[in-house]
Amino acid sequence: MNVQMQVFAAPTSDRITQATQSAERFVDQYYRALSRGAAGKYYTDASKVVWNGTGMGGQQFKQQVQGSADPAVSHFEVHALDVHPLGDAQMLLTAGGLCRVAGRKTQFAQTLVVEKAGSLSYVVSDCFRLV
Repeated sequence: MNVQMQVFAAPTSDRITQATQSAERFVDQYYRALSRGAAGKYYTDASKVVWNGTGMGGQQFKQQVQGSADPAVSHFEVHALDVHPLGDAQMLLTAGGLCRVAGRKTQFAQTLVVEKAGSLSYVVSDCFRLV
């Protein structure tokens, strides 16, 4: 079996600072949009999503969340955020905190690979789990 791995150079402190600032902006906007059922704009048809154990493509996920007046999972409070730059255009985000499910606060954990394309950022890969 021939496995090819991409090796990234160690990020500089400037790149880490830049990724941290980008991640904080993204997370603020993303979770506000997700709470309103408007997070579909952060996904492409090629996005890969595992939402609380259910795998789907970006198009299917967008259809599920877009325009939902009362999203099943909402009101996100991010209590922990970790970011790792992946090359120049991508970053790995790990977030955790509380969200509201059927009116009750529940813990969540989410890992995202986010790619920046020009002035836009979109989700390449998303793994969300209620804890």
